[in-house]
Order: sequence, then structure tokens, then C-alpha cells
Amino acid sequence: MNTLVVLPIEPAIAAESIGDSKSRIPVEISTRFLEHFSEQLYSSPQKAFEELISNSWDAGANVVDVRIANDLTATDASMAVLDNGVSMDEAGLRALWHIAFSPKRDLPVQHGRRVVGKFGIGKLATYVLASRLTYICKAADGIIRRVTMDYGSIDGLADSDKLVSQLDLELFEVAESDLEAALGSVAGGAQLLELIRTNFKDATPGDPASNEDFGAQLSDLVRSGGDTWTLVILSGLKQTGRELKLGVLKRMLEAALPLSSEMTIRINGEVLQPSKLVSPVSKEWIIGPDLNITELEIDRPVDDEDDLDASEVKAAKAYETLKVTSGLDPYPYVDLPEIGRVTGRVKLYVDKISGGKSEERGSSNGFLVNVLGRVVNQSDPSFGAENLSHAAWARFRMTVRADGLNSFLNTNREQFREQRALKIFRSFLRKAFNIARSNYDSDANVEMPDGGDLLVKSLGVLSLAPLRSVVSEALRTQPPIPGLFDETGIDDRDQKREDWRKNTADHIQNALSKVKYERLDDGSFVKFRIADNTIVVNRDHPFVAEHSRTKAEKELMRTVAMVNLLSDVFALENGVEPSKLHDVREYRDQLMRFRALQRRQSGTHIAQILLNAQHNSANSRELEVVLADALRYLGFQVKEIGGSGEPEGIATAYSFSQARTPTDDDPKPPLYKFTYDAKSSKHETAKTGNLSLDGINEHRLRYKADYALVVAPGFEAGALPTRAEQQKVSPIRARDLGRLLEYTVEYGAIPLDVLANLFQKHHPDDVTSWIDELEASLKKSRKLTIDVFLKALEILRGKVPDVLAPSLISFTCREVLGVATVVDQDVIRLIKGLSILVPDLIGIDDNDRIVVNASSERVAAAVSAQLEKLQNAEGATEGE
Repeated sequence: MNTLVVLPIEPAIAAESIGDSKSRIPVEISTRFLEHFSEQLYSSPQKAFEELISNSWDAGANVVDVRIANDLTATDASMAVLDNGVSMDEAGLRALWHIAFSPKRDLPVQHGRRVVGKFGIGKLATYVLASRLTYICKAADGIIRRVTMDYGSIDGLADSDKLVSQLDLELFEVAESDLEAALGSVAGGAQLLELIRTNFKDATPGDPASNEDFGAQLSDLVRSGGDTWTLVILSGLKQTGRELKLGVLKRMLEAALPLSSEMTIRINGEVLQPSKLVSPVSKEWIIGPDLNITELEIDRPVDDEDDLDASEVKAAKAYETLKVTSGLDPYPYVDLPEIGRVTGRVKLYVDKISGGKSEERGSSNGFLVNVLGRVVNQSDPSFGAENLSHAAWARFRMTVRADGLNSFLNTNREQFREQRALKIFRSFLRKAFNIARSNYDSDANVEMPDGGDLLVKSLGVLSLAPLRSVVSEALRTQPPIPGLFDETGIDDRDQKREDWRKNTADHIQNALSKVKYERLDDGSFVKFRIADNTIVVNRDHPFVAEHSRTKAEKELMRTVAMVNLLSDVFALENGVEPSKLHDVREYRDQLMRFRALQRRQSGTHIAQILLNAQHNSANSRELEVVLADALRYLGFQVKEIGGSGEPEGIATAYSFSQARTPTDDDPKPPLYKFTYDAKSSKHETAKTGNLSLDGINEHRLRYKADYALVVAPGFEAGALPTRAEQQKVSPIRARDLGRLLEYTVEYGAIPLDVLANLFQKHHPDDVTSWIDELEASLKKSRKLTIDVFLKALEILRGKVPDVLAPSLISFTCREVLGVATVVDQDVIRLIKGLSILVPDLIGIDDNDRIVVNASSERVAAAVSAQLEKLQNAEGATEGE
């Protein structure tokens, strides 16, 4: 269909009076319907105008020329749309005005294109713009016809609320001379006439490359080759039409109609180009195998949902996993159940792309969902999704072509009927966003490139001059203190020193290239790696792990680490004794580790490091450090010692009740204390001869400890139990110590008097059996289970404030769920355990007020995932 729409304003213009009457077209319509459709379903005059261009697409046009009067407030102002598509003869015009019926519905593909229109009411969107709508069409039979809808004739009817069934439109046949005269009073009429006379010869073709963002193949347009065209004219402009802004219209069409890659759209002679962003891209994925999405999860509907209250519905909710396929032939795609193939691109930008007046140009960030060449969610860039990360979201843009959504569109083609397919599509969008968000939060993306250059520009030469001097001296002799520098990758120290001095002499910023996150095997918080001039933050340090959950936290942690290291270097350069600085660094490290443990969110993380460190015999310090963290986490006070002929440290158990009689020498006696040692091994077991049980016992006696503990990956069979019992040494496998951490996470703190029983065991298998029994006991003695708590949470959700009192939960457990023995302390203990495991979702403050940031299903899934992660890490270690 080729259509030209012209919108003049007050008196009837020539276009509305040309031609000879040939027949009449009956129309049934009412003002109430028009008002509801055009004013409520369409969000702006620009969106209403967009409908006319979509009709040109459906007609097989590849050129659309829009003309809008420069002064829309003038009484004779008009708007016009001309296209070179297959136009309408008499039958076509009759079908056009058969309201709420569209022949396109039964022909979803026309002229080689998937058609946009299917409701038969898009043209009525013009009601909000003008009083008169005129179609002038030249069809394949060569006859020029005109039909004019005078909306004013409907507005003036007394009974306009009711259906108007006797409204007839006259159908006119028009001579070419009359057409020329009519176009003289239409905005841009001379240009429109030239296009018609030359059969659009000079029209600029579309740019196929402009469709790349949405992927898929271009339509295989089939044109008749005739000189058919359609001209739509809007005249008698209403107030809304007069308020149309040309610049806003251009920007909206550029954003909303990427179909212009296959169809040239010109507005007052300017060719529109689909909107693109020029901001630098951090990472890009093509929708297809590149995304590596193999399954999606949606919530499964509940049977008899109408008969259940809200809490029962939520409790019965389950999740369904759907398989997803992808491919490359003939173009990259993902095949979604109930929707079909979707294509496009996912981009993560370096800088924020959100902001500005999105209502005037459409949002830059978010999901841009293209259905049949038209972006359908300009006013809702999240596509109905909730709780999206603002940091990554502001830099995220996903252009996705999903023609399979067409059958779910409402009449305004901006909203959808809520059905299962929409859940599937939203799940896909969220999963794609999560991929981008994970990349945004990754360690690699919180590197600080050009770190030295940034520091020099902000602080001057002083910030890096000490680093230049201390590194040079360390390469000449040896590092002044352990743990400050990483010298791996340096084969020739003299050559490296020469290169270092030369490269930093003229450009001091070369002394520091990057600050980045990596794993450091010795447990250090931060080191300077001389080989590539990089400050490395240890991502496995407990303090780092506790404060690196978001990119913003990682960026702050990176800065803290950089300041610490450069301050230490400055201290050395200014004469602080290396031994004194070493003590300061050790003290600072202990403070950070204590702070991490105070948050009590790192139990599973410590367990994972413990499992990794047990086989790192090349660097025994790693296991020593994490063992101290593990014992602190269990509730012991730990003093680290280390060094030749010394235990790794002493752990002391204090209870609230006075366990022993105070003396002058020991006025605050502990419940018990023990020395501890760590024996890493690259093998599955540590040899008994390497354990030095005599030495471990000597440590116990020298420090007047009650017991001694030794931790290793495993122990040799044979005489170990007898000798260990004689020396009062308790051997425990690293994975069993990790299990104690896991139980603390899941069940809450284990009483220290209960842990004392471990030291009565002197065979590692007996220790394992005791820990098995401990787990069974903890499960049995725990009155309040996670399952019961989650059910209580669902019952209370939405009925009470977000901050809950333990008494409210315990009351719900007793009165509603029938668990009669639950008291407030049971709730507090369980919440503290859960807050260790999933701190982002649930927590408790100093006043025992409980804060929940997710549904019970999310909490349950997160707890399960954390425990499974630890078990997987343990299994992987055993299999090495």
C-alpha cells in the first residue's frame, strides 16, 4: 500500500475536493472508540504518526517521503506521507475502512515481508492529530482514487457515544491535473509531485548495514515494478497535531523504526538513519552461541491458584527449566520455546549511556525489542523486568529482534498480553543482562589501567618517586621485607634494574602500569609485581572477599590496596626500619582479617581457600594463614606465632561461664587452649615422619596448652594413632575442618565446650566419625529448620514491614506452622547462620531486627547454591 497523508488545518483544501464521485464506502465507528484508541493507546503524537509509516512497510514500499509544514500553527498547515508501495484500488479502500478488520491478519507475509498491521485500526491513530484524513492512491490499474475521512462529522453527532452505523465515505476518481493542483496547497507538495512523476527515481536507498544491531536477514522484498503509490494527507490540524515537534519525530523514528535499513524514510528531504551509539564498547556478544545460553528458568503456574491465598500460592510456586538452542546458519540466533528465533546484539559500554530526555528520543540503555522491524518498548526499556543492577544497567544495551512476539502484541503495538511466552522472553533478557553484569563486575574490569599516569596527573611526581627508588634497591640487593614485592618472571635482576631505572627516569608514570585483582598464593593483601609494574590485589584475602561483592566495592578495595602499598614504600624510602614496617604490615593484615571475620560472612570462602591451600606445599604460608582464619571463625582467640621451632600459633577457648578457678598467675583462665600446626602436601597424605609429632608435643608443653592440633590433607596409616595419643596431638584433615566451618554457617556457632571433644580423638578417622555425629546432633537439636523458617517468611511477606522481629517469626512458627517449641533465640541463631551464608539476601542488626531482601525461594536457592559450591570444591580437591 502506497500512502500519502496531508494535514492542512482550517478550511477544506483542494486535496479534499478533487475528483469525481464514483461510489460510497459505509463505515461504522463512534467517537468514544476513536478517543479511547488514539488518545489513550498512543502515548504521543509521534507514536500516532508512526502508524502511517508502518502501513507503508506493509505495502511493500522501499521509499517513504514525509512532509510536515514548517509552521504547524498556521491555519492551512498540513502533514503528508507518500510511499511507493502497492497501493489500494476500490476494494482495497473499502477494506481499509472496514474498522477492526484487517486482511493482513490472514496474510502475515506480503511482498516478501512480515507485515506489522493486523488489527485494522492503526490509521485511526491520526484522529488525535487532525480533523481530516485523506487517502489519494494510484493502484496497479492506473486509476487515481481519493477517500477523505472527516473526523469532525463524527465529533458533531449528538449521540456520539453510540455506534455510528450510517456514516458513508465518498470514493472519488482523480485526474492527474487535479492531483497537481491539490499538491500545490500541501506542505512539500512540489517535491511529492516530482517523486510521483519520476516514479521515485532519485530516492535514496536504505542502508542494509543499519540493521546489524538487530541481526537476522533482510527481507526478500518482492515489488510489482509498477508506478503505484499512496499519499496520506492530514489537514485541519488539532491542538495535538500542532504540538508535534519535528526533531522529536525524527529521533523517535530513528530509534523505533530500524526497518528503515530496508526502507528509506525521509522527513522534509532528510534521510533518517537508525539511531546508533558512538560510546566506546567494553564487551559485545552476538545473540547466538556467543551467549552460551542453554537453558532458562521460569516459574510454574500453581493449580487451583484462585482457591489459594497469596502466601499459599507463593509457597506452592516451583520453577521450570526450559532447554534453549542456538545456531549460526544462516545467521547467529537463539531459538526460544514458544517464540522462535531471536537475533541481535548485547553490548556493555565503558561509560554510562543512560540519562537525558528519553521521552524525546527513546532510551539509550536497556532492552530494545524489535518486532517486525519496529521497536515496541520505547517507553519501557526494562521490558517489565525488575531489580536490575543500576551500575551495569546504565551501561547495558541489548538490541533483540523477536518477530515471534507479534502474536502477543496488544492493539497499540506497545504492550503485550501476559502469557507464558512473555515469561520465557523476559527470562532470556534477564539472563543476557546477567552475563553482561557479571562481565562488568569481573576482576578484569576493575583493573586500573594507566595507574601511574593517573597518579602522576593527580598527585605529582612524589606519589611514585619512592616506588622507583625502593624497587631499584630491591633489585640491587634483596626485597627489604617479605610480601611487599613479587619477583616472579625476572631472570636477570641486573638487567631488570637497568631497564627499570631507564624506563622510569624520564617518565615516572611508567613505574606503575595497572592495579588489578589476582590470586596470591602466600595470603598477602597486596603486592607490587616488578615484572610488569602491576599492583596486585589478592582476591582470596578474606578482607577483599568480604568487600568485593560489587564493582564499586572492588574499585574502592583496589584504591585501598594501592594506598597501602605505596604508603609502605614511602615509609621505607623515608628511613623506617624494615623490621618495624614488617610488624606494622602484619598488624594491619590482622586487623583486616579480624574485620572480615566480624562480619561473619566468609565461612564458605575460608573453607574453599583451606581446601585449595592444603596441597600448596611450595608455599606453606598460605595454609598457615587460612588455618588461623578458620579457627577464629569457629570462635577461638588466635595468636599467630610461626617461625623455626615454633607452632603456627595458639588458639584459646573462652566461655561465658567461669570454667576454671582463677589464680594469681592466670586471673582469667580459658576453658582450654591448644597449639596448632599446618602441614601442606602436594600428595593426598602427609607422611607421619614429616609431621614431627615430638616437636608438636614440645610446642604444647612449652606454651602450657591443653591440646595440640595438626591439620593436613590426609595422614598415613600405621603408627600415627598410637603416637598421636601419647603426645596428645589431634590430627584433622583439612576437608573435615572445612566441614566444621560449613556447619557453623548452616547451623550457627558450635559451642566451644562441644568442640573440646575433638581433642579427645587421636586418629583422623575417629575425628571424621565425630564430625559426622556432630552434624547429626546439630540437625536433631535444632528446633527451627530452614524449611520452617522459609514457610514462615512466606506467610508474613507482604503483611508486615521489611524489618521483622524474631518474636513475630517464632509466633508464626508456633501458631500457624505448628512447631510448638520454637522460641526467639532459635530464630536469632538461624538468622545469624543464614546471614553468614547469604549476606546480601538476609541479615540481622545489633538490635536483633531481621532484614530480608528476597523471596523465600530466592533465599532457599542461594543457600543451596552456596553449600553446593563448597561441596563441589571439596569433591574437586579429593579427586586431584
